[in-house]
Amino acid sequence: MTAKPGKRAKVLIVSLPGMMQNVLRESIIRRQDVEVVGVVGGCLSATAMLPQAQPDLVVIDSNLPEADVVELILHLKRLPTPITSLMLVETTQQYHKAASAGADHAIRSYSLPDGLDPVLDQLKTNHK
Repeated sequence: MTAKPGKRAKVLIVSLPGMMQNVLRESIIRRQDVEVVGVVGGCLSATAMLPQAQPDLVVIDSNLPEADVVELILHLKRLPTPITSLMLVETTQQYHKAASAGADHAIRSYSLPDGLDPVLDQLKTNHK
């Protein structure tokens, strides 16, 4: 999905409720060029929210059930207007699973917010 020039990129967070969800939200809202359009606790909720939220980026916590994460990424790839996916991972195994599932990006969750900035910058550059 492409944002119009001058518009803020829209991000949907898909994460189990708790500290990671809060860290993700705070890491994103500190930037003036990005807005959080939704925070959901599961992949099914994310899929249902996509038409309403119309995000440019979906950030997915790898601690969600693996089959659900894979299905969400595949769903994003099938949409007529592509949405970028970013998986937050903890382990090398999760990193490889993110790549094999087709995630556009994967970063280690401990690298927040610094690891998130290049992805958000690239998203904004692609939308100009």
